[in-house]
Parts: sequence; structure tokens; C-alpha cells
Amino acid sequence: MEQFNTLLEAAECAVTRCKSFRFATSNDRYDVKDLLVLAETSDSENPIDEDSFYVVSPAGAIGLWEDGEDVDWLFLTGSITDEDLPTTLQTASQIKFCFKCGKEVIPDARFCGACGAKLK
Repeated sequence: MEQFNTLLEAAECAVTRCKSFRFATSNDRYDVKDLLVLAETSDSENPIDEDSFYVVSPAGAIGLWEDGEDVDWLFLTGSITDEDLPTTLQTASQIKFCFKCGKEVIPDARFCGACGAKLK
């Protein structure tokens, strides 16, 4: 799973994987354009704090990970209803594989030795 500092960055990644989304807690549906506009507005009105980040699943679902808590899935893909989305993310000491490139990482490393991605 990839990590992003803004919802817009996460949405820009997600739309390369999926073309329709639904809000996780309702039946509201969004196409690519609507999701990008919503993400940009959300970032300007309600930015996340520095200890939080957005995640994008392999199929394009978008979640928010705040301060070491569980992942709060915000947008689910409109086409895949049975994607197995994790409720938690591993912390740095538990990470065995890079979220970005999938390569194995050294225990307690702060950055991936293969692609340089920050491990959080």
C-alpha cells in the first residue's frame, strides 16, 4: 500500500487504478473528476496532521491512518466489492516489506533500501 500526505495525492494515485468510487459510510458515488475535486477541497479545508497519512490499496481504495490508530477507509472502489482491506498498518519495527515497491526491508529501517521510500 502506498502512503500520501494529502488526500489529493492519494486520489491522483487511486484514479489510475479505478474509475469509480463510493464513500465508505454511504452509497454516495464519485467518478474521477468528482473525487479529485472533493480531495482538493478537503485538503484546503481540513488538512491532516503530520503524524497521519492517506493510504491507497492496490485496487484504488483510499484510507486514512491517524496517529497509529486503525485505518479508516474513506473511499472504496466502485467496481471491486470484495477487496480485503486491512484495518491496521504495521509500524516501522514490524515492517517486513516496503509499502511502495514490495521489496523486503531491514528490520527497524527508516527507508527502503531498494526504492528509498520512507517507512513509517
